[in-house]
Amino acid sequence: MRMDPVRALASIREELDRRGHNRVRIVVVTKTHGPELIETLLKAGHREFGENRFTEARAKFALVHAQAIQPIYHHLGPLQSGFARNLPGLFHVVHGVSSASALESLLKAARRHFEATGEGMQYLMQLNLTAESSKLGGMSEEQFLQCRESLPSEEALTWRGFMTMGPTDQDAKRTSEVFRRLRQIRDEHLPDGELSMGMSGDWQLAVEEGATIVRIGTAITGTRAGGPWMPESG
Repeated sequence: MRMDPVRALASIREELDRRGHNRVRIVVVTKTHGPELIETLLKAGHREFGENRFTEARAKFALVHAQAIQPIYHHLGPLQSGFARNLPGLFHVVHGVSSASALESLLKAARRHFEATGEGMQYLMQLNLTAESSKLGGMSEEQFLQCRESLPSEEALTWRGFMTMGPTDQDAKRTSEVFRRLRQIRDEHLPDGELSMGMSGDWQLAVEEGATIVRIGTAITGTRAGGPWMPESG
């Protein structure tokens, strides 16, 4: 379905304002869409965008023409050790940290990038609070507690909060319970931290439970293409 992304984004922002959540950050998920979508929204004043495929993002971001507003790029997919070393310099915030090995790889790469450029990164710990095996990435609450004291937070790579996904069936009661539990965990372990929770189908529930970041794709961009976007050859 074709949509006007600028109008769709403005409509969601207006609803956030009506609900009293005007400080919630919207990350527009642009996977499978080309760089022109990012440019369109940059021109409209938006600056936060999310991708979950490293190779797609690398090709796409290189074709985004400079704008008065500089984009902030969020990596939304599960953090994999093999790709973690490639994210500094491409992404600014990493949402899907859920293993010690991947975080160690990201930290080493972030330190190298910081030494060379002075640019730091932020990361969020991804928790799986639905106990669904179909959810890619995300550690249990128990696993998080085991590694809590060893999480790095420094200039090169700062721990900024938590991320989660609601249940697949989108049951409103269960979804709210999951988001509420993540807020409770945040309040206990990182009171000023970010809460990245809520997507196109459940962002309203997420903001009522305290989300500070919502990740919205199809509600703004329309139906996605079948596969990853890649630049045309030739």
